[in-house]
Amino acid sequence: MTTKSDPKRSRTPRKGTDEPGAAGGRSSAAGAAAAKDVPTPRNAAMLHNILGVAVIVVLVAAIACAGWFGYRAYEAYAVAAPTQQARDDATGAAEQAMLNVTTIDPKNMNTFSQRLQSSFAGDALDQVRQQVAGTLDPQLQQAGSQVGSTTSRVVRSAPTQVNADEGTAQVLVYVAVTGKMPGQASETPNTMGFLVGMQKFGDTWKAVKVSPLDGISYADDGSSGTGTDSSGGTPAPTDAPAGGN
Repeated sequence: MTTKSDPKRSRTPRKGTDEPGAAGGRSSAAGAAAAKDVPTPRNAAMLHNILGVAVIVVLVAAIACAGWFGYRAYEAYAVAAPTQQARDDATGAAEQAMLNVTTIDPKNMNTFSQRLQSSFAGDALDQVRQQVAGTLDPQLQQAGSQVGSTTSRVVRSAPTQVNADEGTAQVLVYVAVTGKMPGQASETPNTMGFLVGMQKFGDTWKAVKVSPLDGISYADDGSSGTGTDSSGGTPAPTDAPAGGN
C-alpha cells in the first residue's frame, strides 16, 4: 500500500543541511552571543560615571599639588626672603654701630660725631652724646698730647630677634678693642660684648638701645669673626662710650 505524506507536517531539519530552518538557528545563536558584548545603556552609564569620578580625583590631586607648591613658593618669596634680608641688614648695621663707637681718633672727633649720628638714634644716640660730652671730652683734654687712640674689629655677631614686619631686631655683637698710646706698642685687644637693639628708619637700620654685656666674656683666638674692622673709619679712646641701656 502506498502512503501519502502530509504536507502540513513539518520536518525537523538535520544538522549540517542548508535548509532555511538550520540557517535561522545558527543566526539566532550568533546574534545572542554578540548581544552580550554590546554595552547596554545601563552599563554605558555606569562606565561613564566611573570615568567621571576618576577624572575628578586626578583634577583634585593636581589642584592640591599646585596649591601646595604655590604656597611654598609664596612663603619663600614673601616670608623667608624679607626676613633673611632684614636679618642681614640689621646685623651689618649693628656691627658698624659698635665699630663706630669703639674706634676713636682724638685728632678727628668731628668724624666720630658724624658716624655716631649715622649709626645711632633715639635714646642710644642721646646717651652716647652725653657720655662723650661728660666723660670722653674731659679725658682727652686732660691727657693733652699723650692721649691714646683705639681701633676695633668685629669678633662675632649674631641676630637674636628679627621682626621684618615691624622693622626691629636685636643683635649680639662682640668687638675686640685695641688701645695705643703715642710712642708705644699697641695694647692687648680687649673683647667687649653688646646686645644691640636695632630699628629700621626708612631704608636704614640704626641702634636705638645698647646693653653692654659686662658679665659675659668671649675668648678670641684670632681665628673667628667676620674680619670686619675699623680701618679707615670711625674714631674711638681707651674707655670707649657705650650706647643706651
